[in-house]
Amino acid sequence: MEEESNTPLCGKEIFLYPGDPDGTGMLAYDTTQYRDQYDNLQFADSTQFISSLEENIRLENRSLLRVAEGERFVVPEYQRNFTWEEDQHEELWNTILSIQDLKPKANNLPVDTYFGTVYVARDADGDVFEIIDGQQRLTTVAIILKNLKQQLEARFDSIDGQLLEYAQHVCDRHLEDLLFRADGPAITPFITLNDHDQPFFDIVFKEKEDRIKPVKNLPQYDGRKTNSITVQSLLDELDIPEEAYEEDEDFEDTDMLESYRYYGDAHRRLVNADKFYKKNIRQFIEKDIFETPATKVRALLNLTHYILRSLRVSECIFETSNQELRIEVFQSLNDRGVELSNMDKIRARVVGRFQGESDSGVQIDRWESVVKTFGGDSDDVEDFLAHYLAATEKEFSTVTEAKNEMLEAFRLKQIGHHDIQSRLASPGQARDFLEELVNYAQRYREIVSADLTDDDLELKDPEKSECEEILKRLNKLGTKQWRPFVMYVYQAVTEAPQKDQFLVDVLKTVENISFRFSISDLVGTVVDDTYPDSCQEFRELEQTGNQFDSEEVSEILIENIDNSARQMFGESFIDRLVSKESWNNNKTKQLYLKVADEDFRKRNQVGITNSHLSSDSSEVHIEHVLPVSYILPKKDHPYAWLEHFFRNNGDNKIRTQIDYLQSRDAHELSPGDDGYDEIERIVNGIEERFVRDLGNMILLDEAVNRPIQNRLFSVKLKEYHKEHSKDMENIINQYFGTDGAIDEAELQRLLALDMPDDETRSSSPSLVQDFNEWWTYERLVQRKSQLVSEILESLTFPTRPDEFEPFVDDIENIVEEDVQKRLAVLTV
Repeated sequence: MEEESNTPLCGKEIFLYPGDPDGTGMLAYDTTQYRDQYDNLQFADSTQFISSLEENIRLENRSLLRVAEGERFVVPEYQRNFTWEEDQHEELWNTILSIQDLKPKANNLPVDTYFGTVYVARDADGDVFEIIDGQQRLTTVAIILKNLKQQLEARFDSIDGQLLEYAQHVCDRHLEDLLFRADGPAITPFITLNDHDQPFFDIVFKEKEDRIKPVKNLPQYDGRKTNSITVQSLLDELDIPEEAYEEDEDFEDTDMLESYRYYGDAHRRLVNADKFYKKNIRQFIEKDIFETPATKVRALLNLTHYILRSLRVSECIFETSNQELRIEVFQSLNDRGVELSNMDKIRARVVGRFQGESDSGVQIDRWESVVKTFGGDSDDVEDFLAHYLAATEKEFSTVTEAKNEMLEAFRLKQIGHHDIQSRLASPGQARDFLEELVNYAQRYREIVSADLTDDDLELKDPEKSECEEILKRLNKLGTKQWRPFVMYVYQAVTEAPQKDQFLVDVLKTVENISFRFSISDLVGTVVDDTYPDSCQEFRELEQTGNQFDSEEVSEILIENIDNSARQMFGESFIDRLVSKESWNNNKTKQLYLKVADEDFRKRNQVGITNSHLSSDSSEVHIEHVLPVSYILPKKDHPYAWLEHFFRNNGDNKIRTQIDYLQSRDAHELSPGDDGYDEIERIVNGIEERFVRDLGNMILLDEAVNRPIQNRLFSVKLKEYHKEHSKDMENIINQYFGTDGAIDEAELQRLLALDMPDDETRSSSPSLVQDFNEWWTYERLVQRKSQLVSEILESLTFPTRPDEFEPFVDDIENIVEEDVQKRLAVLTV
């Protein structure tokens, strides 16, 4: 059975690779000795398949490991973390699987392949090799060989004779000696990764039951941060069955299992790499073409030989101790298609700056603490650094500039013609920089998460909670331009206790600028340099001791807005606020929450309590009174909403549009039907100009909004008041309460009424019909006028209290004129 023709050569014979200790061979042995000792096994000789490097690169070729001398490989701290994802593993594995296609040539020698070079630098002692380029491949090969060793050892009981003896020899004398080194009483992998990755690399190399203790020993982590994971979930990720630790006394109390650990992206990749090769090696060996235990073992041995022999090391020897040279070489080389990111390069430079310094470990830990502040997410770290540099480097006028030129601030030398200050030009500068960076990273995370410090010596309530509410809205608004300035000012406040109200005042100005900008149709460039420029001026105020003058700081912000941004001020802003169509739901929600929150706080200050919508803004929805889906196909009168909202009073210019929709049976048309595009144009026009109008939206808790989305106004109003009547006291919703335009007696009658299933029918109670007809575009004008006045008051800068005063009395006329223009545009 073993000799069937469909069995590939790698399942029949064992390939011997001629090698010499200091040449290109991974395994150094005389092939004749192996043939003589294992005379019952069939061996095939391999060709010398490694091609030389380009002629212009002169490197010394050597074996990967001289096992007898116990060399070690070290990934220096300047290296990036483990980056390979499944795409890279698939590529490598497919290369390895080419072993199935090896066939004898005329001279009975198999054809081989070559898949990479590793660049290393030898240390002064000569037995430790620093990996300059190739750590991704070398780490991955170690994981593959570890899994091959496990698969081979698991099959020892199924074979005997010389094949068993040879397999044991390969596992003990090659794989064991190659993969592991004695480190005192411990046995560790032959390659040591950087401090970030090593704990999980060690875990991956252990048997499942031995992984539990190192998991428990991982330091606890803040579960609110990115890349946090519970111990229970981590044990599951590592495929550790519950029975392996259910008797562990540390897990008797679920507190340990529910506590959090840091599980960075690189950690996940290491664990996934182990799973990938475990699965693929198992699938390879379970193929039907390997029919017996012996063929499976021979195939595993050949996979092992093939990997060991195919990976060639070109030793890049640095006789100089110049660490910068090594880092430059590292940055100029890329690992198998995964390019170095800015964060990889910055980390390399930070580590390189402190190489050989007595406090190297302390400084590297500082950098790692910055990274961990953002859960190890390199994009978030880069985002933070761009905002930090925009705030602190005078040469950067925007965050975009800071991101594009970021590496210039991390040079290891301050070159005279460069205007951008190098933060790493000397160890002293670098120490001060990292200490500052740790603080600013914390501040940045807090403003992005809207979860400010709980330190009793710093911000206190109610100012702290007010600041957090403003930050929540700013972040939900989707703008980031404000972050450099707010981060910088917030750090200054944390260093100067009792400046809580100052921070509130400044954040209000920032929020007002952000909302005004978002309501305008201006491009981002008009405010891109506002906040970096304001940081520069704030620093100048620090020199005079006037940095906590809230009026002066607010004026700095306002004056730094681009002169072309007239839409953000005075009458131009009112016109834009009124005429803006197709409001985004989230933008409207954040604006309404701002007005509601400020009114709520104002009322509480004078002892008047007022209902507040859910403290969790994600549970607060925007409700469109005239609904988005205002044509109701399943109702007796599908066009009731249009009939009521645009009721014919002799002056209505949209009547012809409604008649046209009815005549075409618009409620029955589907995409592709004749005339559908014309109907869609009319429907979208009404939605943009009236449904998504500022005056047509209110705030409701999610539980109220969802069941009534497309019902007529009688049903909606009853539901508004039935379960959440206090929400109608909110200043945003007051128009629909008894303190607004709703008659209290009529409302009470409606609340006591049983509503019909179809409120559009003419047989509905007269009270239902009256309320169905209540919400019209004329009332929208009234309500919108009130809302616009409230919004203008909310967005007024404290330093410019009279900005909108000349126009306040004319707001309703401005709104009415805008609505008439919208009606005219919709006319056929």
